[in-house]
Amino acid sequence: MLTITDWAAILTAITSTFAATFFLLELRHMNKHRDLEITMKLFEWAETDRLRKAFGWIEKEFQFENFEKYKVDIAEKFEVGDYPFQVEAYFEEVGFLVNKKFVDLDVIVDRLGGYIISNWRRLEPWIRAIRKIRDDETFGEHFELLYAKTSAYMKKKK
Repeated sequence: MLTITDWAAILTAITSTFAATFFLLELRHMNKHRDLEITMKLFEWAETDRLRKAFGWIEKEFQFENFEKYKVDIAEKFEVGDYPFQVEAYFEEVGFLVNKKFVDLDVIVDRLGGYIISNWRRLEPWIRAIRKIRDDETFGEHFELLYAKTSAYMKKKK
């Protein structure tokens, strides 16, 4: 026969298990909410006028042959000189968040996959030149990883 102490121990164990399960479910819900909030901020950032201009210019006009020619071309167009840096910074941030698992790759690829691929291909020679000039192999590293992950994900989905 069980005593009141035994019943209290059993009830405590059941209650603790229930509380732990509830806590884990709430934590999971909070993580999903955090992912959604971060993802929405990334999408809002991409819709700013300044970044939209930068995306458009990179897509339609950006040509990179070598850094000297780039400097001459950009010197004539001061406003657009910052565009490659803005686009790289955006995708670097997205890549950082994906690589550190703050946001899910599938959500990002669903909305930005084509842009990630096309912008990396256009900016890759420029990024590699900047790395060499600055002697900084980390410049654009999260963008490059994001490109690789996006390419692999899109190939798997086909």
